[in-house]
Amino acid sequence: MKLDRLIEELRPEKVEGKTAVEVKGVSADSRGIQPGYLFVAVSGRDRDGADYIAQARDRGAVGIVLREFTSSVNSNLAQIKVTAPRRALAVLSNAIFHHPAAGMKMIGVVGTNGKTTVTHLARSIFEAAGISTGLIGTNYYGIGQRRLPAELTTPAPPRLQELLAEMKGANSSRVIMEVSSHAIAQHRLEGIEFQTAVFTNFSRDHLDYHRTMEEYGAVKTGFFQDFSRGEIDPGTKMAIINNDDHLGRKILQMIKTPVITYGLCAGADLFASDVTLSRGGSVFKLHWKDSVYQVLISLPGRHNIYNALAAIGLGLNEAIELPEIINSLQDIRGISGRLEQVDTGRGFDLFIDYAHTPDGLENVLGALREIDYRRIIVVFGCGGDRDETKRPLMGEVAARLAERVIVTSDNPRSEDPEKIINDILSGIPRPDKRVMAIIDRREAIEVACNQAGPGDVVLIAGKGHERKQIFRDTIIPFSDRDVSRDILGKME
Repeated sequence: MKLDRLIEELRPEKVEGKTAVEVKGVSADSRGIQPGYLFVAVSGRDRDGADYIAQARDRGAVGIVLREFTSSVNSNLAQIKVTAPRRALAVLSNAIFHHPAAGMKMIGVVGTNGKTTVTHLARSIFEAAGISTGLIGTNYYGIGQRRLPAELTTPAPPRLQELLAEMKGANSSRVIMEVSSHAIAQHRLEGIEFQTAVFTNFSRDHLDYHRTMEEYGAVKTGFFQDFSRGEIDPGTKMAIINNDDHLGRKILQMIKTPVITYGLCAGADLFASDVTLSRGGSVFKLHWKDSVYQVLISLPGRHNIYNALAAIGLGLNEAIELPEIINSLQDIRGISGRLEQVDTGRGFDLFIDYAHTPDGLENVLGALREIDYRRIIVVFGCGGDRDETKRPLMGEVAARLAERVIVTSDNPRSEDPEKIINDILSGIPRPDKRVMAIIDRREAIEVACNQAGPGDVVLIAGKGHERKQIFRDTIIPFSDRDVSRDILGKME
């Protein structure tokens, strides 16, 4: 695409230099610049994109998008001045890939917890009904029958638009995607018009980035405000909102689109009652309009009933018959890293879960407490270079809801693993003989398995589906599932 044409779409403040050139791609990472690319100088908290302009120029960039013109760019190279480079990156990416979302129905799932499960359940319901659906989320990117590794829950605009273009090329009529708070705040979704939006819940997370709960909540509500006043007629859209969540009720007051509310209380449009929880899943009565249905899902835990209700709402919005939706849910046998069961063959159960927030950990431990286990043994840690304030809160939750607690490393990144563990332990009244700290995660899992006896359950929380562990200077292969199986296989 010609740079002149992209400039028309971008509508920058000012342009200097040569613009009658062909643009082959766009990137905000100077290392990804190839001849013919545009470089967008995006500034983050730790770096200024303008510092990498020379590197992008030397790698063959044909233009630079930036806040302020600079003399370090030669006169033949286009400089494009904008007020918001992140927004510009999204607009340019969308244009370069010819607006792929415009040809598909876009469905966004927003919330602190549950996004991965809701998107997986909904995609399974859609596909069973013959609706070809792409998926963008934490576990993987789904295009037709292909599953691609996910780098980010909601990828950066160039990759996001590339994926959408591939989904369109694979004849997907729907795309269901997890919408992260980072993606909203960083304008990664600019130019994508959503026809359906889901709100799951709101609790503490990402305060290393958003600073306060108020700021974090404003990002979530801002998405729904934009959704409600988009270019598509609000009357043709649908919001599916958790009516039991305090922020969900706030969103309901500010949007103008049609809504399906869901929850475990009778005030919602779609609600569950007579809930029975077990290690094998959950059974409940589903109420919709004047009808009541019996529903069985293989996902244990009350939180997964909420996730199932959201997915059911999405199915109903696609005019799929409710009995068909219920049958599809019953056929789903689990989601990687979300209360994923590992067979121990030793009289105790073992689950892997991605729970990495206080609320997420409380949901999962609470789900296990509602099952008649003799003891709960939990292994978990907290990620480095992330919200430090949640660490003692997670320690408190674990000590309150489990009989044995083993605090270990998650992804320490640049932080000292021992310091992170001490932060977690600060939330637990000491001394507590039920609590121990083991820095090495494999050793911690091994100790938990050796401590478990008949009737017990081991929960390994925090990393879920992840297949690597990130340290200051190295990344090692590490899967809680594979490590657990290896340890169990060597036990006498």
